[in-house]
Amino acid sequence: MTGGWNGTASLMAIATLTCVMGATVFVGKPAKAADLGGDCCADLEERVAELEATTARKGNKKVSVQIYGKVNYATMWWDDGGEQNVYTVNNYNESTRTGFKGKAKIAGDWEGGYRLEWEYRNARSNAVNQFNDNTVQEPSLAMRWSQMYLANKNYGTLNWGLTATPKYDITKWGMEYISTFKGEGGGLSDTLVTDFRMNQGFFLRQTGFDNAEGLSAGQSGGTSLNWSQIARCYSSSDQYNCSTRRNGVAYTTPDFKGFFEGWNLQWGYFEDDIQGAAIRYKNTFADTWLVAAGAAYEKFTDERIQQGAGGNAGFARDLNEWAGSAAIKHKPTGLFVVGVWSVSDSDDSNVKGFFNGQGAPQMTAWDVQGGIQRPVSWFGLDKLGETALWGGFSNVNDGFAPGSFPNSSQVCPSTCQAGRLGVAANMRLNANTFPGIDFPTQITGSEVNQWFLALDQQLSEAAMHLYLAYQHFDGDVSLVTRDPSVSPNGKLKHVPVSIDDFDLIYSGGRIYF
Repeated sequence: MTGGWNGTASLMAIATLTCVMGATVFVGKPAKAADLGGDCCADLEERVAELEATTARKGNKKVSVQIYGKVNYATMWWDDGGEQNVYTVNNYNESTRTGFKGKAKIAGDWEGGYRLEWEYRNARSNAVNQFNDNTVQEPSLAMRWSQMYLANKNYGTLNWGLTATPKYDITKWGMEYISTFKGEGGGLSDTLVTDFRMNQGFFLRQTGFDNAEGLSAGQSGGTSLNWSQIARCYSSSDQYNCSTRRNGVAYTTPDFKGFFEGWNLQWGYFEDDIQGAAIRYKNTFADTWLVAAGAAYEKFTDERIQQGAGGNAGFARDLNEWAGSAAIKHKPTGLFVVGVWSVSDSDDSNVKGFFNGQGAPQMTAWDVQGGIQRPVSWFGLDKLGETALWGGFSNVNDGFAPGSFPNSSQVCPSTCQAGRLGVAANMRLNANTFPGIDFPTQITGSEVNQWFLALDQQLSEAAMHLYLAYQHFDGDVSLVTRDPSVSPNGKLKHVPVSIDDFDLIYSGGRIYF
């Protein structure tokens, strides 16, 4: 096990060496190699026993064990158009975590193993908001992986337990392949990903209302709306990486050879009634071009999605989601370009607009970014490692995800807020959701744009990175109503509303172990 000694023999040798060195230092003359009978080593067996009792050891010699992880924290300044503040956050672009991996040879080309991993959830950046800077109400730890596997280099790998779906991280696939350093984690994706992991939990602020009452935070009976709830997939609060790890079974083929070199396929089935497939590609050409691409599909008929097993929810769930990414990097110059896309559809039987009677819209999102990653001679930074400077633009359209969990009734009541996804299945927003609108409305569309700049400096000798990033978000929502106070004749009317932009700057570091 990493950080431990392999056995009693090693401990004996170290204890003996310590005694000999101690005699040399404190007696002031060389110790005789054969003279181990003095006071220094009289308690050798006792010392070995103490070392054995305090040393981390493997349970057996057949299964290798590795401990690994990363620590990733940042200080973030944010401005929602009416309030500014500074938080120190757990950077949930890639969270602080710890894990164990183990594997054992079975026979021939077969091996088996496991992975256990958990993350630390204090002050997670995708959950803090204007009223909550630390997320202390959450459990401090959450399990990320708890899986076993069987693998063969000719037949592929079978995983089961709490494990990755085929679609998991498909939108990070390109960036991680072209920017990751050996022995580290996800490369530049650990600094910033396409998903809005730094402002997801912040509430929307209506333009012109600069106090707490200007936020769509569920005050005065209104519906709470944060940035994630107008820019997300149906199955996740993310915009792009909308799959995760679930209880189930997944199979991955070995990388193909010959004409299809660099490709592999994945398929999986997960609790309860979720299945998906993916195709991934990576290759290097003439040691000059790094290329990676992948696409995935996932289908949900589980009413609870990530909240647990299904059951009689009173409606039929039918979500279909696609996503992918592609990246290319020119190794000699370090120049790279990355593209990401995401599509999410819902045919849930209970999704029907409260005022217009229409079904769920299709959520679409795309992101493009580019930059450079290479050693630079400025200020001697090349002696530390590679420097990366990059930027990008994202667009998320109709990402308000109308839908319900099983604790919502089949026919939504007038409020219809319990158990909602992004917004309720009938898309109704209560009066005072926005402070200038004191009657109920229905959301029929949304759009969020983001652009960013980021800087990442590798400290290769310490497996550490320092980073600085700026993100700007602007959003828009479309509202309609037939409320008698506004439309006495029942005619569908558009309701104008404006949302303040959101800016943030964060700087921090991460270290791998």
